[in-house]
Amino acid sequence: MTQKQVNSNPEVFSILSNYPKWLEKITEAIDKPVIHKGYCPQMIEIFDQHGLLAGKINGFSSYECTRNTQQKSDFNAWLIDGELAVFYVGSELIINRLEAIARQGE
Repeated sequence: MTQKQVNSNPEVFSILSNYPKWLEKITEAIDKPVIHKGYCPQMIEIFDQHGLLAGKINGFSSYECTRNTQQKSDFNAWLIDGELAVFYVGSELIINRLEAIARQGE
């Protein structure tokens, strides 16, 4: 099995190098399998470099954090039950463990 690598786009890597803990999470998640289409998550949370943006627990309780207009997101990280499932920098998709689900819906 070949190991996938993090997007080598210099701009993306430049941004990621500022966030070593997130880069480590990406490295750990990059070879994990896609999330099974029948999986029903208990918690979905979205983060950027400033912290939590929004979340949903058990499909019922939603929460979000307010930001001011100066707080631009360098990246977005979607965690499903604590596991990194989607990560993107700008329009560059770095991790997509939901890919199989998206393709089946086309």
